[in-house]
Amino acid sequence: MNTSLYIATSGLNAYQKKLDTISNNMANAETVGFKRREASFEENLAVSIENQKSAQNEIGRLTPNGIRLGYGTHVSSSQLALDQGAAKATDNPFDIMITGTGFFRVGNGDGTEVFYTRNGAFQQTPTGDGTYRLANADGRFLLDQTGSPVEIPNGVEFAVTGNGMVSSTNQQISIVDFVNPQKLIGEGGNVYRFTGGANEVLVNRTSTIHQGYLEGSNVNLSKEITDMITTQRGFQFNSRSVSFADQMMGIANGIIRS
Repeated sequence: MNTSLYIATSGLNAYQKKLDTISNNMANAETVGFKRREASFEENLAVSIENQKSAQNEIGRLTPNGIRLGYGTHVSSSQLALDQGAAKATDNPFDIMITGTGFFRVGNGDGTEVFYTRNGAFQQTPTGDGTYRLANADGRFLLDQTGSPVEIPNGVEFAVTGNGMVSSTNQQISIVDFVNPQKLIGEGGNVYRFTGGANEVLVNRTSTIHQGYLEGSNVNLSKEITDMITTQRGFQFNSRSVSFADQMMGIANGIIRS
């Protein structure tokens, strides 16, 4: 196997995945409540090679007896960055944002599907029985701490306090944290599914809710552009390495044929 070709190819794959992550961040720079991701690299399997098992046979050799030979790199994970986005005033009473950590719970209302989001842009959805619910753009309802949809009587203005208590009802909007937030998997529409256990979902009692505001994306375009340029240069370097490895293979084959 041509080791240099394999290493360069693994670098191309890793840098391409990092470029994909950066592109997704930049595309969602104006998405409400979006949290950027950062790709992390990890070395592929490395092996230790002994140049000479009998060290006394190479007295005076300057290179170490055992060397480590790596086989490239790969993207080990895509870490979710949870730093706070900037607050944007909308004066829309159905827009709410979390200041601090945590996520809203949204779902279909019967408990079979529960998702998590930082996007607090909701709208009225009538139930037909004298109340209305708050739903996001995908039709998922905002849930309270018991897992039931938040419902407000018709004709009553929606108002929420800093701790999530909804006026004119005894419901409290649910904000939850996670033991390991990296187990959140994007489901599209800026919502996440949690792949951990139920005991890893914690009730958040420290963050506050602000009505009439939305949280902006935490994407820093200047940083993303800088990372993109650096990543593109790494991609180009590995592309050239593939070309050089191919040339060396051609030269070696030519020597063998001759």
